[in-house]
Amino acid sequence: MDEKILQQVKELPRHHQKQILEIVQLLAIGIKKSKKKHNITELRGCGKSIWKDIDAQEYVSKLREEWH
Repeated sequence: MDEKILQQVKELPRHHQKQILEIVQLLAIGIKKSKKKHNITELRGCGKSIWKDIDAQEYVSKLREEWH
């Protein structure tokens, strides 16, 4: 992995790091080639563990604070 990118990610707030991780997981699923056709519902719960200790209202409030 490019060390510059890794360092930049480490400097981000924890919740942004988790968002990046979830995106990478979704990309990894898409990269795997399969002859089987998939249904969008197969993604249900993907990344769920990333959010297990996050309070939804607190997360949204923090995002709103960042916008101002």
